[in-house]
Amino acid sequence: MLSRFSNEVLSRGANAVLPQNLSQGWLKSLQKFCDDFLDHNFAIDQCSEKLDMGNPILTACVHEVMGSGHRSDAEISADELAENVTIYALSITMETIRRESDMEMTPPTLDNLLSIDRIAQFGKVNPEFGQFLKRACIISEDQAPAQESWFQRLKKKIHSRISEN
Repeated sequence: MLSRFSNEVLSRGANAVLPQNLSQGWLKSLQKFCDDFLDHNFAIDQCSEKLDMGNPILTACVHEVMGSGHRSDAEISADELAENVTIYALSITMETIRRESDMEMTPPTLDNLLSIDRIAQFGKVNPEFGQFLKRACIISEDQAPAQESWFQRLKKKIHSRISEN
């Protein structure tokens, strides 16, 4: 499947991995990968700490965006990659919600696709999504442990942006 995805999507460049540019078939496939990734790392109402980078296709999409010239060329750490895969998975979920509900939403660009602020703004405008983020333990009002993991830092970043006025 990775080979087919590479030929049909990745070969068209970074814009092709923007959620709104995915065909219905690829969006459905990526949503399944995102669901598996989010379910594995963020079980509803069970705030356990896990680290799974996700499906190689999700990782390839993140690398494609980061290599598009819209991001720094600096080497990305495993923690940053995990954060970006999580944000990309949430972006795919937001697009699925938009298509299934005809909800109005500004489509992401390569510049803001991996932005926590975009996820937080969607959570503010759509309280049900904000509640999902809380129930999935993606955001939390709890204090983080002394040595924060990527997971704790991501939760803190999203929560602080959703809480802003």
